[in-house]
Amino acid sequence: MKFLKQSMAAVILGSLSLLATSAIIGATSAQEKLKPIAPRFAPDPQLYSGVAGGDMPVQDLAGGQANGKCQGFARFSPSHSLTVQRDFGFLSLQVSSDRNLSLLVKGPDGTYCRNGKSPELSGAWVSGKYEIWVGTDDGADANYRLSISETSQ
Repeated sequence: MKFLKQSMAAVILGSLSLLATSAIIGATSAQEKLKPIAPRFAPDPQLYSGVAGGDMPVQDLAGGQANGKCQGFARFSPSHSLTVQRDFGFLSLQVSSDRNLSLLVKGPDGTYCRNGKSPELSGAWVSGKYEIWVGTDDGADANYRLSISETSQ
């Protein structure tokens, strides 16, 4: 009977540990998955949400040369990945919140940083995979809205 109690305790502790690990993983990967896009996508704009913030300096995540000043803090893993299936003559990606945000985008044509209440990266986009980080000036969590559009917002 003593063995059964110890085994039961081990199972309960193991289950609690697994639940805690799942909660941590869920909290860091709960960002909305972005749909692949091609010209004339619908609806326009595509709207998503997420939680910005983290403890990694955006400047370190950008690494090397970036177009724009990289400020703030984000999580180590990208907030989103975006697949652009064909080249766009014009595409706008904007994040907005009630706080200042950092936007870092790494893609096949370079690395770009933008900062402010509603940082935006717009212009011609080439096809390929883009990694997107959204951070805050002090690293604290903040909800944001991400908008992708083929028209000027």
